Amino acid sequence: MDKQQVLGPLARQIQPVLAAFIPATEGLTLAQLAPVLARVDERLAQEPVALQRQLRLFVRILWWLPLLTHLRTMGTLTPAQRLRTLNWLQDCGVTKLRLGLWGLRTLLFLGWYGDPAVQAKLGYRPNVAGWDAWNARKRGD
Repeated sequence: MDKQQVLGPLARQIQPVLAAFIPATEGLTLAQLAPVLARVDERLAQEPVALQRQLRLFVRILWWLPLLTHLRTMGTLTPAQRLRTLNWLQDCGVTKLRLGLWGLRTLLFLGWYGDPAVQAKLGYRPNVAGWDAWNARKRGD
């Protein structure tokens, strides 16, 4: 069975949004972005098809929204313009747009920081003992 692609086909539209949220991803090629979106798509496969459709529509809206203020798509904005546009969107009065942005941002974080290589680079070392391990380390156990 083929893996369902929800956001994978929209990589070109997602790339500038991801770069605004995580500046370290600014220079990623579409090939380098593919594993990030594969992790997101794997998670989205657990969600209803209607939600997947809404998210794809939201990404398309994000791509075209800057036409209203900058006469350019999200992909042609400067990093500062992208950030201003996304900041405006996170504070706008339309609840669905705010929720869509926060949901997309969370998924993109999952896709990027879910990469074991990124985790290792950041020094992230999860422990199944959770807070107990943290507290033991603080006590010097």
